Amino acid sequence: MAVFYKISLEGGESTDLTLNLGALSELSKRDKPVVDRYFYFYKRLQKKDADFNELEMGEILYIAYRAAHCKQDSTECMDLQEFLNVLTDDREELGRVFSQLFGVAQEKKQASPMPSNGRHQKRRGR
Repeated sequence: MAVFYKISLEGGESTDLTLNLGALSELSKRDKPVVDRYFYFYKRLQKKDADFNELEMGEILYIAYRAAHCKQDSTECMDLQEFLNVLTDDREELGRVFSQLFGVAQEKKQASPMPSNGRHQKRRGR
């Protein structure tokens, strides 16, 4: 079952986004270059110290929008420029939804915190 995330648009509206593999597969049948672009970004995300600028994040959110909405004919969906024009300007929301799409927030929660003195404690053998 696909997981959908909401992102704000101009005028107080919101729209669903997903990067579910089934939805991406369906989108690939209609617009393979868009999905190829997603996998390009995904490959970059897997690298240590991956960094995306806001336009790249916006494009990834657009791909997630297309995967969530463009089931039949791609003409029923906004193109990239239209999407970016109506996408929220709230940078915090953009970053939060971007992280949710890739599960980044969950990975950070699972990491163990560093001791308060800033050093790893050694365990002594018994």
